[in-house]
Amino acid sequence: LSSTRSPQAIFSALAKTWMPKSRELDPKSIRVISIMPCTAKKDEAGRKLLERRPGEKDTDVVLTIREFTRLIRRTGLNLAELPDTAFDTPQMTLASGGAQLFATTGGVMEAALRSAHFLATGRNPEPDAFREVRGTEGWREATFDLAGRELRVAVTHGLANAGALLDALDRGLTYYDFVEVMACPGGCVGGGGQPIHDGSDLAGRREVVLRAIDASAPVRFSHENPDVQACYRDFLGHPLSERSERLLHVPR
Repeated sequence: LSSTRSPQAIFSALAKTWMPKSRELDPKSIRVISIMPCTAKKDEAGRKLLERRPGEKDTDVVLTIREFTRLIRRTGLNLAELPDTAFDTPQMTLASGGAQLFATTGGVMEAALRSAHFLATGRNPEPDAFREVRGTEGWREATFDLAGRELRVAVTHGLANAGALLDALDRGLTYYDFVEVMACPGGCVGGGGQPIHDGSDLAGRREVVLRAIDASAPVRFSHENPDVQACYRDFLGHPLSERSERLLHVPR
C-alpha cells in the first residue's frame, strides 16, 4: 500500500509549513478549509495519523461541494458577477493536466504512469500514451512496456469491484505491479458530496470535462509543474528526503 498522503492532506501540510516559511507568516495564523466532493474527507481531516504534532490538525475544516453551494446561495452571492482576481500567494496555484485527472477513475494511474515513464527513460511519453486505463468498466487492466519492463496495472472503482479485485489477488488468480482503487463509482467526480441531479449519473459527464481540461492544459505532466519543482527546490530538498517523508507520507 502506498504511504503517500491524499492531495488534501499534502496540500494542508504544505500550506502550514512551506507557505508560512516562505512568506514569514506564523503557521498558527493559517486556517485551511477544504472544499471537497468527498464526505469521507471530513473524517480524514481529524485522523490522529495525520497529526504531525499531537492535537494539531493540518486541515481545519472540510465542506462538501453541496455544502459550499448552499452557503453561496444563502449569502446571495452571484459568482458570475465577481471580478477575476489573482491568488493571494504565487505558491500552489498551478494544477497540471495530470492533477485534474485525479478526480476521475483511472486518472491517478494515468498521471502516475506519465511521470513513471519520464523517471524510467528520461523523456516524456506522449501525454495520451496510457489511454488504455480510461473507461467505465468497474475493473479494467492494461499492460505497458516501461523502459523494457512489462508493467501490469489495474483500475477499479466502486467498493464491490474493489472487493472482487482484492479477492482475486489474495487467491493468486492474477497479479499487478500497480493498482488504483477509488471507492466511489466514477471516482471522486461521483463522490458523496457532489451536487445531485435526480435520475442522472453525472460522473461520466464530469470526466469528459476533466479530460478536456487536461488536453488543453499548458502543463500536462505532474513532474513538470513549476510549483511542485519549486517546492522541492526551495523546501523539500528532493523526493524521499526526511522532510518530504514527514510531510507527504504517513508512517508505515
